[in-house]
Amino acid sequence: MILSEKTEVILCIGSNCGDRVDNVSAGLEWLSGILRDFRHSPIYATPDCHGGMREYMNAVASGRTDKTPSELERICKDYETACGRDSAARALGDVPVDIDIVVYGGAILRKRDYGSEFFQKGFLSLSASLAVQHPHCTS
Repeated sequence: MILSEKTEVILCIGSNCGDRVDNVSAGLEWLSGILRDFRHSPIYATPDCHGGMREYMNAVASGRTDKTPSELERICKDYETACGRDSAARALGDVPVDIDIVVYGGAILRKRDYGSEFFQKGFLSLSASLAVQHPHCTS
């Protein structure tokens, strides 16, 4: 695989504690600084996919990168840790912020996430927005 700044990635971001909208907004702002041609869905609520009682706020983002999947994953996990996603938070079920690469270069890396409501809701919104901006594209 030849990497360039033209490798498209689609990520999902979520939060279930604290100011969830602020957490997701800050994550989107951070992602906008590391991805080119950055776009994102609106922020929206979904239930906990693991059966917990806490609602999540989520968004889906896309952009282009010159990083490998493992490099981008490491950067995202470092950001999560800096935002408080540590072993203590995990033990409580707190997710200050979670960022996962769902699609990289057209390949679905996280099939379960790809099929989930928390991803599809934002992905469909983002896809519709891109189709309107680029009417020659079909989806």
